[in-house]
Amino acid sequence: MKKLLTLALMSVLSFGVMADDWKKLGERRVSFQSEQDVIHVSGFKGKYDTIAFKVDRAPIFMKKIRVVFGNGKSQTIHINKRLHRGKRSLPFRLLDGDRIINKIEMDYKTAVGGHKYAEVTVYGKRS
Repeated sequence: MKKLLTLALMSVLSFGVMADDWKKLGERRVSFQSEQDVIHVSGFKGKYDTIAFKVDRAPIFMKKIRVVFGNGKSQTIHINKRLHRGKRSLPFRLLDGDRIINKIEMDYKTAVGGHKYAEVTVYGKRS
């Protein structure tokens, strides 16, 4: 029993360490009038290979995002999921390894429930 409790505690602690690897890249208050917004990310934030979103204030239905990199290339990720208020999305892998992110263009629609706007925060993780 003692070993099981120790193992469970180690799992929780290691998850906390993994959560610290995520860095906030930017945030945006998104309006349900436009349903398209951009989060600008400074190149000084570094290179990332995985991104995730957190939504606050109101849920949104994220159709797709377009990640534009520092070299001008881009990657479109079709999400087509409701992002619940206060929850973080699944991580999305960026192609071609570590990349400098210039901006993230979001295409979304209003989800039922919540405020007149939502706050979207994007996080990045290095491998």
